[in-house]
Amino acid sequence: MRLRPILASLLLCLGLSLACGGGGSSSPAPTGNLTLRFGSDSLPGLSQAVVGLEKVEASPDGATWTALGNVKATFDLMALQNGHSALILPATTVRAATYTQFRITWATVNYRSIIDQPAYAVTSSGAGRLLTMPVTTVISGSVTVPANGSATGQIMLSGQQAVQTRSATAATFFATGRAFDLAASASIAGHLADGTTPLAGVEVFAETVDGLGIATLQRRAVTDASGNYLLEGLPTGGLYFVAAQPASAGSTYAAAASAPVNATSAATYTANLAFSNPQTPGVLTLSITPVSTATQGTWGELRQALATGGAGSQNLIVQSQTATSETAPEQATFLGLAPGIYGVTAQRSTSGAAPAMKTGAQVLVSAGATATTTLSFP
Repeated sequence: MRLRPILASLLLCLGLSLACGGGGSSSPAPTGNLTLRFGSDSLPGLSQAVVGLEKVEASPDGATWTALGNVKATFDLMALQNGHSALILPATTVRAATYTQFRITWATVNYRSIIDQPAYAVTSSGAGRLLTMPVTTVISGSVTVPANGSATGQIMLSGQQAVQTRSATAATFFATGRAFDLAASASIAGHLADGTTPLAGVEVFAETVDGLGIATLQRRAVTDASGNYLLEGLPTGGLYFVAAQPASAGSTYAAAASAPVNATSAATYTANLAFSNPQTPGVLTLSITPVSTATQGTWGELRQALATGGAGSQNLIVQSQTATSETAPEQATFLGLAPGIYGVTAQRSTSGAAPAMKTGAQVLVSAGATATTTLSFP
């Protein structure tokens, strides 16, 4: 009988605790809508680069991952360039947060054709290459989904070393890149022409230059049949230079650059480039030693001092070419060069790490001739 007062007291305490909210459930986490797109830089030397996405996840910290749905789609990256990205996640309810990493799981089947390889590339000359794909790839960037709001993010793959040729039939896919929030990123659009003639199929670069005068490619695209290009996914607050060197099989133009584009807001800026006086092109072959390992990606770059309007001149990248290790030494071949002096650099990254750079002596390229030079990594 003595237990009854104690039991009554405990029940009273429990009732007070529940009334005060001590045992209540927490409020649900705030949510918003996320739309996700998938795009690519231009990929020099290729006419096709076919890969598949199985699924995509997002994380605010690299530890907790949110599934964004099963994509189960195959894409030709050549069709996702120059502003033609693909929708891979329609507006979907997710937890409101700033997502800083996106994890892609690559498909092991071809969702467009069951009889085709799940991943392959075709060179500009028509040679096919089977692509060795990673299982997953983590792309960094920042996309903020506000509570009760909406955000659109885009994953952009880099064109620096995306397809590294290993042999006459095989290549390795290095899916480096960045994710960006469309509402917080700038774009640069423009037109390339010789007088009234548009220049199609020209690779255009958006570059930044650091305090030491070293240029870095931020985005690359190829002009369409009308000579138009779009460089997207550029962080705001940057100063960008646009450079290009148009060339065809039998003629080339001296490289030209725009005045600096001060991307202060999430807007589309304009940078048109005009060319004249086509010349007979030369060629430069860059040999790189030792040959890349299976986990390394290597590319070469040519640089020239170009007038940039009110900013004077800047030493900018005018061509960038992924190296091929089909034979030793590894080589990057630059076609369609206007006669002149070029600075030569090679870059090599290992397993997606920050690349190491090697710089060589300047090289003179003459009309109708092939120049050669070699750079070596330790």
